Amino acid sequence: MAGSKASSNAGRGAGTMVIAGIVAPVAVFAIPLVIVVSLMTILVALVQSQYGTTCGSDSLSSTSWVAWAKRIADDDSHGYSQSNRNGDPDYDCSSLVYYALKNAGLDVGSYAFNTAGEPAILEKAGFERHDWTKVADLQTGDVVWQSAHTEIYIGDGRFVGAHQDENGGISGGKAGDQTGDEISVTSYAAGYTAYFRYKGTGNIIGSSGTSNGQAVSGGTGSTELVGMSEQDAMAWFDGRQGPDDFCATYAYGQCTWWTCMRAKKLGWTGVGRYWGNGQDWAASGAKAGFRTTKDAPVAGAIISWPAGVQGSDPTYGHVGVVESVDTAKGTITTSEKGAGYKVYSRTMPIVNGGTYVLPDGKITGAGTAGSSDVEQCVASSSGSDGDVDGTHASAEDAKKIARSRMKAYGWDDDDEYECLVRIWTRESGWRWNAENTSSGAYGIPQSLPGSKMASAGQDWRDNASTQIKWGLDYILQRYKTPCGAWAVWQTRNWY
Repeated sequence: MAGSKASSNAGRGAGTMVIAGIVAPVAVFAIPLVIVVSLMTILVALVQSQYGTTCGSDSLSSTSWVAWAKRIADDDSHGYSQSNRNGDPDYDCSSLVYYALKNAGLDVGSYAFNTAGEPAILEKAGFERHDWTKVADLQTGDVVWQSAHTEIYIGDGRFVGAHQDENGGISGGKAGDQTGDEISVTSYAAGYTAYFRYKGTGNIIGSSGTSNGQAVSGGTGSTELVGMSEQDAMAWFDGRQGPDDFCATYAYGQCTWWTCMRAKKLGWTGVGRYWGNGQDWAASGAKAGFRTTKDAPVAGAIISWPAGVQGSDPTYGHVGVVESVDTAKGTITTSEKGAGYKVYSRTMPIVNGGTYVLPDGKITGAGTAGSSDVEQCVASSSGSDGDVDGTHASAEDAKKIARSRMKAYGWDDDDEYECLVRIWTRESGWRWNAENTSSGAYGIPQSLPGSKMASAGQDWRDNASTQIKWGLDYILQRYKTPCGAWAVWQTRNWY
C-alpha cells in the first residue's frame, strides 16, 4: 500500500529493511507503513464480461465503464463517426466515453457531451481533475483528456477510445469498424493535458433512482477482516510462522509474510519461500509453474501489484490474497497487511492492474478471514481446459478446449458445438497460428486485427486457450450463440 521508500517496507521480501537509504538486517520490528484504505462503495455496471471462477469454467459478470468500452472496441459493428455518434452504430471519442459512463450508471446528463464540455460534466458527476504528467500516474478507469480528444485508461499502459473512420477522417465511410482500429485499444498517450479520476462526489443512478455514492478504481474498504492481529495469524500454526516456520523467510508482519501465512492456511501447495518482494510474486509464481491471469481470479488466489499500482509501495510493490470473488458485481475482496498494521481488506474491480497467481487444486476457507469449511475449486494448469495445454495446441486439442469452455456459456449441447466446429474449421482449421495474409486476421477465431485478443491474455499469439476465450466472448456479444454465428456465416462467408 501507500508509503514512501524511507518509511515503508510493504512489498519487501525477507531479510532487510531500509533505514535512511541503508540496507540493514531485519530485527523483530519493522518500519510502519502508511496505509490509505478508502472506505468507498464500488460502482458496478450492468454490462457483461467474462471471468473464470471455478475449475476452469468461466462465468459471465459485469464491471465498470472500462469493460463496456472494451466490449464496444471488440465489436466491429461499431465504428467512428462524428456525424452519427450515438451508438447506432457509431461513436466518436467523447460520445464513447459518455456512453461508457452512462451505461455504468453515472449521471453525466441526457445527451452525449463533446470534449469542450466534458471536463465540467465529469467533475459534476464525481470525477476529480488532475494535470497530466505520465502514464504511470493513471489508474484503471481514469478518463484522459485534451481539448480535441478523450479516452479511457484500462491499465497496463493501454487506452480504449474512438479514433477516426476508415478513411482517416471524422464522418465519412461506412458504418461499423472497417479497419479494426476505428474504435480500439492502443498504447498511444501523447498530447493529453489532464486526466479525471472518479471519487464519488456525484450521483450514481441505480435501479432504485438517484443516490449519492462513491467509487474509485482502487476499490472499497471493508471492516470484515480489520482487527485480526499478527498473533491471530500465527495462532493458526500454534505460534509458528507457518508449518515448520515456512514463512519465516519473509519479514515478519509484512505483506509478503501475511500472504505466505494466509496461503498456507488455505491449503496452497508450492508457495515459494523466496518469491521476493510483493511485485515479484506474479513472476515467481509463473516461474514455479502456476497459472497467472489479470482478469480471471478465484477465491484463494494471490494478487501481486507492480510498484505504485493501486497504492502499492513505489519501489517494492505489494501482494495479498483474494478472499472472495463476486462475479455478479465484477469485484474481488482481499486480505492484506503492512508492517505495524492489522490485517485489512479491500474490495476492488477484478481488473485492477494486479496479476493473480492461481493455486493448483482445492483450497479450504476462502471467503472469510477465519477457518470456513467452504471448499473452493480452482483452476489447475492441466485440468481447466479439457486437460489440454493451450500453448501451440493441435487442432484436436483446441477443440477439446473449446468444448470444455462452452459449458460456462450454457452451450453444452452437441448442436452448438457442431456450429462452432463448422465456423472455425472454415475460418482457420482450428490452427492457433492461422493468419490471413490479405486482411491480417489471426488465430483460431480469425480476430481482425489479432491484437484484439490481448483483452483475453497477453499470450494470444501462441495460446489456443486464450484465442478461444476471446472468440467465444465475441460470439456471445455479437451473435448470442455459435449457431447464431453460423447462420450469419452461411449468408456471407464471414462472421
